[in-house]
Amino acid sequence: MVRWALLAVGVAVTAAPVRDEVSIRDLVQIVDISSLSLSPDGRQVAFRQQASSLDRNSKDLSWWVADLHGPARPRLIGDGGQALWTHAGTLNGEPAQWSADGLGLFYRALIDGEVQVWRASIDGRVPQAVTKDAADVVSISVNADGSGLTYEVGATRADILAAERASRDAGVRIDASVDPAQNLFEAVEINGRLAAQRLTGKWFQRAGLLASTPLTTKSVALDHTSPADSAALPPPRATFEIKAGTLTVRGADQSPMSAPHNWPLGRAIWAAWRPGHDQLVVAMGDPARRQSLYLWDLTQKRVQRLIQSPGLLSGGEPSTPCALAVSEAVCVEQSPEQPPRLVAINLETGANRALAEPNATLRLKPPVAPRVLSWMTADGTHVTGQFFEPPRRTGRRAPLFINYYLCEGYLRGGVGDEYPFALLAQAGIASLCINKVSPPGEGYDAAADYRLATSAISSAIAMLDHEGVIDPRKVGMGGFSFGSEVTMWVAIHTDLLAATAIASTQIEPAYYWLNGAPGRDNHAVLAKSWGLGAPEDTPQRWKLLSPAMNADSLHAPLLMQLPEQEYRLSFELFARLAQTTTPVELYVFPNEPHNKTQPAHKLSTYQRNLDWFRFWLLEESDPDPKKADQYARWREMKARRDASQAIARVQP
Repeated sequence: MVRWALLAVGVAVTAAPVRDEVSIRDLVQIVDISSLSLSPDGRQVAFRQQASSLDRNSKDLSWWVADLHGPARPRLIGDGGQALWTHAGTLNGEPAQWSADGLGLFYRALIDGEVQVWRASIDGRVPQAVTKDAADVVSISVNADGSGLTYEVGATRADILAAERASRDAGVRIDASVDPAQNLFEAVEINGRLAAQRLTGKWFQRAGLLASTPLTTKSVALDHTSPADSAALPPPRATFEIKAGTLTVRGADQSPMSAPHNWPLGRAIWAAWRPGHDQLVVAMGDPARRQSLYLWDLTQKRVQRLIQSPGLLSGGEPSTPCALAVSEAVCVEQSPEQPPRLVAINLETGANRALAEPNATLRLKPPVAPRVLSWMTADGTHVTGQFFEPPRRTGRRAPLFINYYLCEGYLRGGVGDEYPFALLAQAGIASLCINKVSPPGEGYDAAADYRLATSAISSAIAMLDHEGVIDPRKVGMGGFSFGSEVTMWVAIHTDLLAATAIASTQIEPAYYWLNGAPGRDNHAVLAKSWGLGAPEDTPQRWKLLSPAMNADSLHAPLLMQLPEQEYRLSFELFARLAQTTTPVELYVFPNEPHNKTQPAHKLSTYQRNLDWFRFWLLEESDPDPKKADQYARWREMKARRDASQAIARVQP
């Protein structure tokens, strides 16, 4: 239990003054909060902290309990083990389950290479494993009376290893389950081990070998203690659902109930019943992705706003509800200036108080507070974004970095967490995160989406140029996933950009055929959403959309920092550009899925993006001697590009 001892002495949650700067290492090691659950008596809340460690190059989880009716600090009660990553490299919330007596928590944890059920006591005793199964635990459920728990498992760890060995020895038959762009074995981390992974369904869904093994349900008897006084109250007579941002509430007879006349504008994000009341707490989101909490009293037929946030109020993820007690909502609060913290919000007055501030001692406060921008495109589309302005301006216009996707909560590096907005601003580069807007009409057309994004971006540049804030000749752009597609579209079809970076693969002819094994749905999706058939059948559409086929139109320097399972799909783009005078570099991060998970890789990504845009937009270099070779390459690229452009200007 060495790990538990280290956690117990090494984690602090006390508040301390925050410096007006952002540290690159602290940005990587920010602590997230999720997985909220209230005790049976409603007097305590359990939550999970998720902290990246650069020393261990891992994401470590821990379980905490905070009292809702006292001044005591949150208490660390359990080691949550290593992160249990999804196939895409994200981390799902998974609330712990309370014992019936309210004296302990049960949760899954990956510790010592096994996913077992663990029990942590709120009195601080060392957590204990409840199961010792030969297979990793997939899910758990504590019986209502506290007499036992059930859990589900799939194939045993030994069977999975044996299946991998057998497949290695026999050779892998290529079918629709094999992604040719991914390593056949030791591809990504699955339950703490580099393992084989295969495609399992739509698009790029993936899982480890033997993942289709039917689940087996097992049970464990627990020490049966008397249930604690329960805060459970009769459920409301009404029901609700949220679809596409619209909240519908139905009465006992299932007929829709009319919303109060002062119902707020915006999209419904999540909703939850207030215990013991016919009252619904609803989170509404505005175009700038800010959330406000409202209390809808169904009996009184009135709605009141409890609190308006500059960011998110949720259970951790934007659409996850806060945990509701009788008198308070316990929420994870975060905004562009405020890293995640746990707060309690009074359901009568809207007053809020901090319960846990795990990031208070980190240097995460931008020197200049980000501000919301709102503007219109030429065709009247409303667009919003978060703008990070450099702290020191000497009358000179600043370069501008743009990221296009979603701007929610504490932004860090945007969706995918690749481009550190605050660090770029500290370096003198204004940074703008733009919220995606959707084209009107039914169905999806990727080209229409890219054109609308380009309109939003060009109008933002024009607005900031008109205000005298930025230099429109020095605009950089970087993107992840959809945002990377927009970045390349803007680079191909406009002359707005002076430097670019992408973190994800692009749709290229090689991508089409590498995802073309019989049984895959990839080609059908490309046809429906991108209008792409085989390259020889739809050549004009490929010419419109493929960055590799437009290499001669790409003039802005391009930095590619891709996960290992995606870089092969876009190697044609790198190879074509490398044969031109357009500067290009490709870095590949081993064993990474769509979202990079390793803190060391995150730090390298941040630093290299910062160096890249400083070099091309500010003409600045980091004096660190370890980077001498990097800057020598970049200067050579720049000289070659500049010489080519000079020749082109004098030729008739």
